[in-house]
Amino acid sequence: MYDRRLDGKTLRFGHAGILMDDSFVMYDHGTDSLWVHVTGTAYFGPLKGKRLKFIPSTVTTWEAWKQRFPQTRVLPGTPRHGSTLGTYDGMRKTRGLGLAVVVRFKAKLYPLDVLAAHPVILFHNGTEAGRGSGANALGHPLNALAWLADQGVLGGRGLKAGDLVTTGLVTPFVYAEPGDQVRADFGALGEVELRFSE
Repeated sequence: MYDRRLDGKTLRFGHAGILMDDSFVMYDHGTDSLWVHVTGTAYFGPLKGKRLKFIPSTVTTWEAWKQRFPQTRVLPGTPRHGSTLGTYDGMRKTRGLGLAVVVRFKAKLYPLDVLAAHPVILFHNGTEAGRGSGANALGHPLNALAWLADQGVLGGRGLKAGDLVTTGLVTPFVYAEPGDQVRADFGALGEVELRFSE
């Protein structure tokens, strides 16, 4: 347990709905900084590196706690994947967040709020095979990323800095055979081209 007071302000926390190194991640409502509950340290956002003061606490059952403190109230939350923890709204507050594309040590940041509407055109052997947008990935690419983290498909290790993650198809699927060429045109984000060999 930690003291919510930091640098003369009282922080208000919610559960981010994600894990980091198998630990719950919290966010503070004031800055959307993300905090690891096990260490009480902010690891992302304006308060990155700040640490909350540890307060000794008791591990007990709900029944024993309620008997000792009958006035206790429970924080309501929106059910999500079978739990009733509060949910993080920061993914809808994407100020300053984006997709970083790095090519030959040069980087460009594309704001996340435009990714859902960003168009993609897929070509198969020079012929247009389909169109889509980021919204085809569970409504927004970040929703697909959150789903991957929630489902534990990463072997329980969580995401690490530098991990590369694909958030799924945003265009119709194309069957490619040896000799085929597939090109995805992401407009301002650039193009990806693949040639299949035997």
